[in-house]
Amino acid sequence: MPDAPTGLRWRADADADADDATLARVAFAPDADVFCCPLPVIAGDFETERWQCPDDGPVETGTMAGWSYRRGPDIAFAACHIDDDAADPAAIQRAGETAYRELIALQRALDLPRVQRIWHWLSEPTAGAGDDQRYQRFCRGRAEALDAPGGAIEPLPPATLVAGHRHGLRMHALLGRDSVRPIENPRQVSAYRYPRDYGIRAPAFARAGVANLAGARFLLISGTASIVGHATRHAGDVEAQAGEALDNVTAVIEAAEPAIGRRMKPGDLQCVKAYLRDPADAETVIAVLDARLPAIPRVLLHAPLCRDDLLVEFEAQMTLD
Repeated sequence: MPDAPTGLRWRADADADADDATLARVAFAPDADVFCCPLPVIAGDFETERWQCPDDGPVETGTMAGWSYRRGPDIAFAACHIDDDAADPAAIQRAGETAYRELIALQRALDLPRVQRIWHWLSEPTAGAGDDQRYQRFCRGRAEALDAPGGAIEPLPPATLVAGHRHGLRMHALLGRDSVRPIENPRQVSAYRYPRDYGIRAPAFARAGVANLAGARFLLISGTASIVGHATRHAGDVEAQAGEALDNVTAVIEAAEPAIGRRMKPGDLQCVKAYLRDPADAETVIAVLDARLPAIPRVLLHAPLCRDDLLVEFEAQMTLD
């Protein structure tokens, strides 16, 4: 008989029931359940995803430091939601600072010292003008938490931030014992080095990371859009933006080769999530995916992005063992 799988496993999931080894079952729906991804599905191959621990005992559940969590051996999946006052530009900044401070407190309490992947959903990220834009305000709050004594997250993990269909800020995070090996994209300026044009404080994430998730290695690719250098390309053309974004995904995979230890290609991806500003663009994006990644499971989600001129963004991952 083959050996039982080790380490964390991901799968597209049509089964509505979680079992004792389910670390997290994430449904794509604008639901109040904090473990949901608060976005409606436009099209695709799956409507939920599951992170599964090795079958060696039940998962511990709890709530601590403002976060709900499910913990298995050497890994935890944590989720939080913070409402904010949309009329107060500083409210989302406070929410970002609170969420990150509490995430760091949760890590310490669970004795899981590394943040390995983060997802953010922020309602109306491009609302507000100039430095009061909600996404820019969120970045300021996150930076304040990371700048606080003992608040650094090192190295920065891969992350995604798109709009959410529940008001406020929702976050999911994978916490573990091993450092992520961050991967940057040679076609892009690293997000944490963006110029002042994009806000008082730059975003804080890596373009991708090679992560040991409780014994299983993954390449986790952050939300990736049609950006070259730090500028948006192909404004108004969703087909061209989708192609440019997938060129960036390919560049990240190639840049990860030294960390992975062998050559990988886009066809090795485990799944792709596409975030679309306008659901009417779905057919065009599907056609690009059919041409570039025809065999890769995908889901298309309705999520305006953190720049008004970005029409589509892709997030992806692959297993390495």
